[in-house]
Amino acid sequence: MKKIIFLIFIFVFISCKKEQERPQPDESPMVAKSETEILKERDFPLKESSKVEILSYEDRMRWDKKITKKDNKYNKDLVVDYKLNFDSTKVKERVLLSSELKTELIGLLSQDSCKVENLPRDCYMPRHMIVFRDQKNRIIGYKELCLSCKGYRQSKNLENYNGFCFTQMEDLFKKAGIKYFDEDYE
Repeated sequence: MKKIIFLIFIFVFISCKKEQERPQPDESPMVAKSETEILKERDFPLKESSKVEILSYEDRMRWDKKITKKDNKYNKDLVVDYKLNFDSTKVKERVLLSSELKTELIGLLSQDSCKVENLPRDCYMPRHMIVFRDQKNRIIGYKELCLSCKGYRQSKNLENYNGFCFTQMEDLFKKAGIKYFDEDYE
């Protein structure tokens, strides 16, 4: 009987020792990552684009007549078959970004410090568009901006990149050489 009790005691002692040797999970609180950190972890979808252009034009809502019956000027596809789906002769300026400005633009598009909800349609008077092109000069992504009301439209591959500051975007446009802004179109 003493041997059985002794064996049970040894068995329990060994079992407890093995349980203590197991690594304990880290009990430090989890730190939530900001949306910017998450966006930087995943690759910006168009960072390998061949060219990035900034276009400026007068308020597209006033002159864009290229609208199908199923579309209206607020929801039409702005790029169809890798080309602009509006009268490109209305474009006042086209500025090709240098690699430094392209990197700065991708940084702006990847941040979330100025997240603004898209405002109601009646304010939307877009005058600028960022166009991403591939090696064949086809448009593979875009973001159209209304700097005055902080509204935007974009291609599907840029839908999650809307936390940029509009003032920083305007500064980048000016740095790139864009001269046409809201006050210039009256």
